[in-house]
Amino acid sequence: MSSDSRDPAPPLMTLMTGETPPLDLVTIRTTIRRALQERPFRPPAHEIAELTRTLRAYLKAMLTEAQHRADQLEPDTTARDRWDALISHVLADLDFGAGTERPVRCAAQAYLEILARDARFLADCLDE
Repeated sequence: MSSDSRDPAPPLMTLMTGETPPLDLVTIRTTIRRALQERPFRPPAHEIAELTRTLRAYLKAMLTEAQHRADQLEPDTTARDRWDALISHVLADLDFGAGTERPVRCAAQAYLEILARDARFLADCLDE
């Protein structure tokens, strides 16, 4: 199949047109607070795994919107460079992962906190 015969991907529209699902930043921030809350003991492994999966999904959704916003800016501007750097940083953290299939709970919690901080900053940027 040649590249000319494939259907092109539909253009990504802004959230205000209703063409893309809106981001629920309230729910995302609630999950972030849950992941970053101070606790006397580490959360159970199943909770860490659940929060990590949820935050990874939220980050991927937010990255779609962040990339759309970056694409709307002129290249070689401070604003565009800021979005590009943020997107690259979050992608690197998502690619990094927590290590092995069954990571040590301490490492898994540290990775969860990294994702939560990424999500918090990205949500703040998208909310501007």
